[in-house]
Amino acid sequence: MKKKCRICNNKLIPVLNFKKVALSGSFLKKNEIQKEKKYPLSIAVCKNCKHLQIQNLISPQKLFNHYEWETGVSKSNIELILSFLKSLKKNFNLNKKSKIFEIASNDGTLLKEAKNKYKSFVLGIDPAKNLMKISKKNNVNTIADFFSYKMSNKIKKKYSTFDFCIARNVIAHIPNPNDIFKGVDNLMNDKGIFIIEVPHLENIYKDNQYDNIFHEHVGFHSLKSINDLCDKNNLKVIDVEKIDSQGGSIRCYITKKNYNIVKDKKVQLLLAKEKKLGLFKLTTWTNFAKKVNIHKKKLNDYLKKLKGNNYKISAYGASGKGQALLQICNIGSNYLDNIYDKSKIKQGKYTPGTHIKIIDPKYINVQNTNYLLLLSWNLAKEIAKQEINFLRNKGKIIIPFPKPKIFR
Repeated sequence: MKKKCRICNNKLIPVLNFKKVALSGSFLKKNEIQKEKKYPLSIAVCKNCKHLQIQNLISPQKLFNHYEWETGVSKSNIELILSFLKSLKKNFNLNKKSKIFEIASNDGTLLKEAKNKYKSFVLGIDPAKNLMKISKKNNVNTIADFFSYKMSNKIKKKYSTFDFCIARNVIAHIPNPNDIFKGVDNLMNDKGIFIIEVPHLENIYKDNQYDNIFHEHVGFHSLKSINDLCDKNNLKVIDVEKIDSQGGSIRCYITKKNYNIVKDKKVQLLLAKEKKLGLFKLTTWTNFAKKVNIHKKKLNDYLKKLKGNNYKISAYGASGKGQALLQICNIGSNYLDNIYDKSKIKQGKYTPGTHIKIIDPKYINVQNTNYLLLLSWNLAKEIAKQEINFLRNKGKIIIPFPKPKIFR
C-alpha cells in the first residue's frame, strides 16, 4: 500500500476503503472466471498538497499492455477530437509543418485526423500491443511502450523536438506523473504546447462520481494538482477550459516556464473556485465517503424495486468506470441479465468481478430488456440516439449519477 503522495512525496491520509475488487479493465473469457483475482482499493488525500489518489498500485504492464478501450468507437469522442484539432489550428497555428506527439495514443484516432486534415507529422506512444494493429491500419506511426523521461531522450534523438505534446485521459493513470512532465519538458521545443485532458475533481465531488475510482485511475486531478506538477517540472499552465468529456473534464494548455506568453485569467479564476469549493479540505473527502454509501443504497433500492415488479434490467457500456460501479455497489446477476457494448473486442467476454456476458447492442429490444442501466452515462445523448427504437418502444434508460433517474 502506497503511503507517499505521487506528486509531492508527502504523507497520505486514508479516506475511503472499497475492500477488494477485480481489475475494471480485465474482461474475461468464460474459462478465466475461476482464476480471477481481486485487489484492495482505497483512496487517500495528501497531507501536504491535498491531491486525491488511490493507495493500491497495480503494475502498469498488467493494466495497460492489453487494453480494451478504443478511442474510435465513440462518435462523441471523435467529435471532441475534431473540435480540439480545429481549436489548435485557430489558436496555435497547427499546420503541415507542425510536429505532434501523443502520449497514450490508443488506436491512433486523434493522430490520424491530424495527419489527414492538417498534414502534420505525427508520432504516438502506447503500451497496448493489441491496439497497434488498429494504429497501423490508421497509418499512424506508434511506439509500443510507456512514455517516460528516459524514453523522451530516445525519441528526441531520433525525431528531435515537437510543437505539440498531447496527453488525453492518461495523467490520471500514471503512478509517477513527475516523470511524464519532465519527459515532455525535454521533448517539447521552446515554444511548444503541452495539452492535457483529465476528469475534473470538481465534477467527481459535486456529482458523486465514485465510479471514477478504480485501479487504472491512480490520481484524481484538479487544476491545482496539474499546476503543482508544472511548478516541479519547469512548466506553467497558460490556459484552461472545461470540456464535456468523461463526465466533466478540464483541458489544460501548458508551456515551458520561460516562454513569454500571457497567462489567461481563467487559470486563476478556476484555481480560486476549486479552493472555494473546499476540494483541498480533508473533511470534504470524509463527507464524500458518506455520500458514496448513501448513493450505493439508493441505486440498489432503485434496481430492487424494478426487479420486484418483474421488469427485465440490463446494463449498457462495458467501460472501466461501469465495472467499478457494479463491483462497488454489489450489482451483478442479482439485477442484470446482460451488458451491451459496441466494442467488438469486448463482445462475448464477461465483466470483471460480476461475470455478466457482454453482448452486441443490436440485440437490445423491449422483449428481453425493459430498463438499461447506463454505465457509460457520460455518453448518454449519443447512446440514446443509437437506441432510439428501444426508447420509442417504451424502453427506459437509467442514469446512475448524480442520483438514479430515468434519462429524458
